[in-house]
Amino acid sequence: MTDGAASPTPVVPKQSSMSSLYMMITLFMLLILFIPSLREALGIAAGIVLEPLFAFNYNYPLYTFLATGILVTLINTWARHHYTDWISMARMQEKMKAFNKVYREAVRKQDLNQIEKLKKMQTKYMAENMQIQSNSMKATMFTMFIVIAIFTWLWVFLQTKTHYTLIAIPWSNVIELNKVQYLFPNWLLIYSAFTMPLSWVVTYIFKYMEFRKKIKELPAEIEAVE
Repeated sequence: MTDGAASPTPVVPKQSSMSSLYMMITLFMLLILFIPSLREALGIAAGIVLEPLFAFNYNYPLYTFLATGILVTLINTWARHHYTDWISMARMQEKMKAFNKVYREAVRKQDLNQIEKLKKMQTKYMAENMQIQSNSMKATMFTMFIVIAIFTWLWVFLQTKTHYTLIAIPWSNVIELNKVQYLFPNWLLIYSAFTMPLSWVVTYIFKYMEFRKKIKELPAEIEAVE
């Protein structure tokens, strides 16, 4: 009885501590974004590394933030892949899918004993899922500063350094990159439209490679058991 009650205890403080650390880092980064002097200082510092690589003589702003978008996507996706156990995540998704099916059936039949047992199982599954999500959050904590540094440099670059900020895109003959629409500047909207699908593609490639690697390792593991 004692052992059973004590087993889930270590999970909660660990998750709470991880969430608190994540929130502190997030708040710190928000301060950088919303305090102009800090934002500009970080952007200038990041420019020491980024300008020789991505400034393109300040003549091609579209190429600049698309290139940095590729860089940010690769950094974020690789870090998330490194800290995420895709196999465990896939297993948990299948567990929850089966659990929800059984739970709905128990509710439909109004089987109170079964529902009570399932609620205990649900607590265990939630703790396991939180552990998996916590590992994924580590990637965000490690890459957030790099991402914010790149974004602040882009802000400084487009506001003060590039030779022009008017470009043509497929759905408009001319737009001002720094003009704010829908609460965000145009350059950020274009950046997001480019990097979001790219992130999905890169994540899929990483996951495919990971699952393929695991499948290749299965015969060796089976032989070892035999």
